Amino acid sequence: MADLAEIERIIAEALPGAEVEVVDETGGGDHLRAIVRAPQFEGKSRIDQHRMVRAAVQERMDDGSIHALSISTKPAASSASREQDATGRPAKPDADPPGGDSSSR
Repeated sequence: MADLAEIERIIAEALPGAEVEVVDETGGGDHLRAIVRAPQFEGKSRIDQHRMVRAAVQERMDDGSIHALSISTKPAASSASREQDATGRPAKPDADPPGGDSSSR
C-alpha cells in the first residue's frame, strides 16, 4: 500500500514547483490518481508530461506499492490557457452552452 503523502512528495521533488495531489481511487491504497500541474510541462506533449510523472514514481510501481496510476497533468497555472491534448496540439476549451451555465437555473 502506498503512502499518499510520500507519493506526493516524490513527485514534487522530481518536479520542483509542481502542485501535486494524489488520491486513492479504490480505497485499497494501490490504485491511485495523480493530478499534477508543473512548470516543467510547458511545451511538452501530454504523453511526455505523463512520462515525467511516471518516472518519478517508477520505483513504487516496481516494488508493487502502486499497482495502477492514473495521471492528469497540466502546465503551470500561468500557462493553463495553452494546455495540450495527448498529441501535443493545443487543447480545445470546454464548450459552455450559450448563455452560461444552465445548471444554475
